[in-house]
Amino acid sequence: MVESKQVRPPNVDVRHGGHWHTLLPFLFRQVSVTTVRQRISTPDDDFLDLDWAVEGHNRLAILCHGLEGNSQSQYMRGMVRACHDKKWDALAINFRSCSGEINKRLHMYHHGETGDLQYIVDKVVADMGYSQVALVGFSLGGNVILKYLGTVRPIPEWVIGGAAISVPGHLASSAAALDEWQNQIYSLRFRLSLRKKLKQKNDQYPGVLPLHKLQSCKTWYDFDNTFTTIINSFKSADEYYAQGSANNFLKGIERPSLIINALNDPFLRPPSYPFQLAQDNAYVHLKTPAKGGHVGFWYPGQRHSYAEEKSLSFFEGLST
Repeated sequence: MVESKQVRPPNVDVRHGGHWHTLLPFLFRQVSVTTVRQRISTPDDDFLDLDWAVEGHNRLAILCHGLEGNSQSQYMRGMVRACHDKKWDALAINFRSCSGEINKRLHMYHHGETGDLQYIVDKVVADMGYSQVALVGFSLGGNVILKYLGTVRPIPEWVIGGAAISVPGHLASSAAALDEWQNQIYSLRFRLSLRKKLKQKNDQYPGVLPLHKLQSCKTWYDFDNTFTTIINSFKSADEYYAQGSANNFLKGIERPSLIINALNDPFLRPPSYPFQLAQDNAYVHLKTPAKGGHVGFWYPGQRHSYAEEKSLSFFEGLST
């Protein structure tokens, strides 16, 4: 049975301990898993690198990472191990440009890009004989799976639902949150990684990107309005935020979907806690634990994080 829905926001300080809960697993959690990499070609003559952990189970979890993460991010490896322990095969996707090798097309990945996920579900997984497939997304990846579930039709009948963790469902407010002084450590890490990729893209496509404007981009809105728009063919950052914000697609979800957003997530602001939208759609189940940070939810001594346990328990409830 699926867990009961939470529909009313509790009275909790949304920032208390958020940075510590975010950084703790990033700095100290060690997870070892064995995966096998597969490179597939995409219909537009690009490639995707997929990491498989297959042990012959009839259930598969497809995992999608966050901004500038990859299949080897600690939260992805943690979920792979949790899947192993709960007798699920796992497929960890590397979005375009995130596997250690820059992709071939100018287009990379973004919060609202569902085409590659749809291709993997329809063409790569479809003939593998899994009786149940569940989608798991972290942060940006959570936006991707929620938009997929809310917009793509038809969704194969064996896709039973999804779990989205630490989802910036309202991108504009999350972008503004990353601009705040207390979040500069995260912004700096993201921007250094993205700048490296922009330079690689400029080598592939000389003159397409205005790299001279990098220093003048003082906010995430500036960055998205200058570079994300060009790379991913948006007219403006506002259009990108509209197309990438998960909240805009929750109404269309017709498969059970769990959202886990900690109230002390330093990346999220009130619009990313969609209490009313969850109340309006019986398929959307929102959990807002007081603690957890951003894709954290782990403490020393735990084998599985809170998010891993809740996600797989949710999927178990769908199959009974």
